[in-house]
Amino acid sequence: MRLKTLLLSTGAAASMATGAFAEAHMGNDMTIVSWGGAYQESQRKAYADPYMANNDGVTVVWDESSNEAVAKLRAMNEAGNVTWDLVDVVASDAIRLCDEGLAMEIDADELLAEGDDGTPASEDFGDLLVSDCFIPQIVYSTTAAYRPDLLPEGAPKPESICAMFDTETYPGNRALEKRPINNLEWALICDGVAKEDVYDVLETEEGQDQAFAKLDTIKDQTVWWSAAAEPPQLLADGEIVMGSSYNGRWFSAIEE
Repeated sequence: MRLKTLLLSTGAAASMATGAFAEAHMGNDMTIVSWGGAYQESQRKAYADPYMANNDGVTVVWDESSNEAVAKLRAMNEAGNVTWDLVDVVASDAIRLCDEGLAMEIDADELLAEGDDGTPASEDFGDLLVSDCFIPQIVYSTTAAYRPDLLPEGAPKPESICAMFDTETYPGNRALEKRPINNLEWALICDGVAKEDVYDVLETEEGQDQAFAKLDTIKDQTVWWSAAAEPPQLLADGEIVMGSSYNGRWFSAIEE
């Protein structure tokens, strides 16, 4: 399971006082950046709609650029025109944005309510990572799906992610996200590394080489995706036999 976080976007110190920044944040529009699909729709219903109902004149504008948030915020900051207010990103991107000064520092205890037992907000997330500029928002899964009718006759039903690397039993293209997270871990597990040892192995250059070597075995059969909506569509179109995506995307595709 992976962590998605919320952070407040801002320019670096040099651009925080620009007219563009000030104007964007003096209006009544709030731009929230998320991932689209059923997940973003759930955020709209749970967060944005009630907020707008309780705050007359406030309009929430949605953007589906979370997967490109780091690059886009860098470009906005360089141009001195940051137009986003709240950004939903994976934890690794949140850390990068904080380290680069592209996210506003916040006081979680001042902004968020205490826990039911009075525990300060900053201590109420358990073992989840809390930073000076982002807070945990949800825990989610990257999962795999396949088309039974595209499997070879007599092939066993895939039972683990390692089917992704078994092109002999399951020929055809597969889709993987165009980022290291998940893929490197899966590669090592499917190359014989015990789950509990994966991150120790990945800390070494040899372990990283091992993971990439395993991924090389399927590179000619891999379609790399950036938007989570792509794999369900590719699977529906018969362009891939299996692929990874976020759990919400697969649930929506199954319902449809």
